[in-house]
Amino acid sequence: MNILITGGHTEVPIDKVRCISNIFHGKTAIDIAKEACLQKHSVTLVGNESMFVATWDRFRFYKTFDELEIVMEQEIKSNFYDCVIHSAAVSDYTVSRVLDDPNMMPIDNTGKVGSNYSKLYLEMVPTRKIVDEIRNWGFKGILVKFKLQVDMPDEELIRITHKSMQDSCADVIVANCLEWAKDRAYILTKDVNQSVSRKLLAPALLNIIEEMK
Repeated sequence: MNILITGGHTEVPIDKVRCISNIFHGKTAIDIAKEACLQKHSVTLVGNESMFVATWDRFRFYKTFDELEIVMEQEIKSNFYDCVIHSAAVSDYTVSRVLDDPNMMPIDNTGKVGSNYSKLYLEMVPTRKIVDEIRNWGFKGILVKFKLQVDMPDEELIRITHKSMQDSCADVIVANCLEWAKDRAYILTKDVNQSVSRKLLAPALLNIIEEMK
């Protein structure tokens, strides 16, 4: 199979030198890519610079939300992929304006915002859901989505994950909660809810994808 895998975190710029990000570094994507390579699949990995190693068939680098979206659209529209595994930790919000206190007036953030302000406020707006755009880009293959929640019972996690699968027209979702994400995960399809250990996630996921092809 020809597989596109995304991983790592997106950066949300505040100004030219500052950004907001998250705690994820693409380990899951790397594990899946390694397993896929061992199984002789062709792998394109889209990730942060630290995720690059020479063993990948192809590697595309990104830092920001916009860069990730551009790279994914280019790859999906210009290459035939049997499967897209979208595990990148994508920012849910982006900074629309930087405001000062007490006047709440916009500050020019095209350069570096000075350190002379007593308080700063960030106005943030929702980003587009990249995973929801994948089908609109013409992708017809197997789509794997990832869903992370915090402090949620398993039954509720599974319920909202099935809805999320429908929203994105995904075939498979890997779901977990932050509190136990290093230990286990759920792999869900329309018909299957499979709990797997973190160590076995990559081979179990690829086995399900193989069965669906």
